[in-house]
Amino acid sequence: MNVLLTRPLNQVKPLQALVCAQGYQALLFPTLRIEALKSVPLKERYDVVIFISANAVKYGLEALSSLDHRHDQIFAVGAATAKKLNASGFEVDAFPPEKASSESLLAMSKVKALSDKEILIFRGKGGRETLREGLGKNNVVEYIEVYERIECAIEAFHQTSLADFLADDRGIITVTSVENLSTLITMVNKMNANALEAIKQYPLVVLSERIKTYAQSVGFNRVGVAPQTNDEGLMQAIKSIS
Repeated sequence: MNVLLTRPLNQVKPLQALVCAQGYQALLFPTLRIEALKSVPLKERYDVVIFISANAVKYGLEALSSLDHRHDQIFAVGAATAKKLNASGFEVDAFPPEKASSESLLAMSKVKALSDKEILIFRGKGGRETLREGLGKNNVVEYIEVYERIECAIEAFHQTSLADFLADDRGIITVTSVENLSTLITMVNKMNANALEAIKQYPLVVLSERIKTYAQSVGFNRVGVAPQTNDEGLMQAIKSIS
């Protein structure tokens, strides 16, 4: 069975390896590419720094290293983000151990207790406002945007992957963010408007209920949610829905 993988090419290899190891055919269809942004914190120190994703760690390390860390706390939105911070030499004070999301982080007791703090959030350009809305009532919250997601140019391999995927009635599409899915829809529509309705008939595997809600709103009827927000969770969902 074909599995259409829509992650950026420089991030898809671990999931691709899992998919192939389970006997599925991985077809690459990246919708976004990640580019670094040169950003500098407005202050030398903050009481709290929060990382919204592993990408925020990857592209924000230089800015993070410039801060005074003598008194701050470091929070991560999930286990993968925390692992990347730890591997880079930064101790993480708290992160949601199961579901990686802004909502899960805000629900943690250490985060709920934050008051009168100066908080810096590392994120991608144009991210969600959930953390600022949740923390801004009792704290001063700033963003530092360290990367941006850009729609991929349509290449010959996109055409080949889409044609191979649609040639079989059985297949699964994987999506890891709302922007990932919305860009997939845009790209497929540019390539072949008829194919857009066709792909909506295939089951979709996503990382969160929020993405599922969006997917259903744009016409995908069979949507499975990964039990964990990582590659292993996506693989479990692929096996369950296939």
